[in-house]
Amino acid sequence: MTRTFLLSGLMASVLALGGCDQLMPRPADTPEAEAPAPDTGSEVSEEAVPVELPVRAETAAVGAVIDWEAARRDLAARPADEGEGNFSVQSGDVAPPVPVFLPSSPVAAQSDGVSARFQPTNDGYYAYFPGDAYDIIVNGTNVVIAEPGATTVPVRTDAFNFQPSTTGAQVTFSRYGADYLVEFECKEMVDGIPACITEEDAVAFARDLAISGTR
Repeated sequence: MTRTFLLSGLMASVLALGGCDQLMPRPADTPEAEAPAPDTGSEVSEEAVPVELPVRAETAAVGAVIDWEAARRDLAARPADEGEGNFSVQSGDVAPPVPVFLPSSPVAAQSDGVSARFQPTNDGYYAYFPGDAYDIIVNGTNVVIAEPGATTVPVRTDAFNFQPSTTGAQVTFSRYGADYLVEFECKEMVDGIPACITEEDAVAFARDLAISGTR
């Protein structure tokens, strides 16, 4: 009797354990650990290879050689009654470092309360003439901008070169080794475009400039 009870109790325990195993959920499969990402910050990067840029020669300002003898000869050949327009330009050592070109006939000496003026500079001179439709500025300089890499003064001609500008127009020319710039600054615009002087009139004014002073 006791043996049968023991067997029955043992069988009940086995069945009870089997039932608990079926009721308890199975643990989820543990995924394999991923390999750690490489520490790029700790790696030594390759040195950047420097890029060699082409070397470009820069433009340079070159002092012009002035033919003072030719300038003095032309000044002496001017008629005695032909004045210098609005200014009396001194000659000799006190003259600007370039031969001075000014209008051979007087232009407006004053406009809207602004007077004409003449100013020597370190490299040449500056002359200003006010007008009703446009102002005129005449610049002379002995500084020439050479081409990149050049060490000598570029060859210039006596041609008058006209060029429209954002404020009007300009004419450039060379004499005696110096460069000259005549600017015409319009007082009014037509549809946003300065149109106060024609190419023909601008070049004619520049041609009319006469040598008025020299060293």
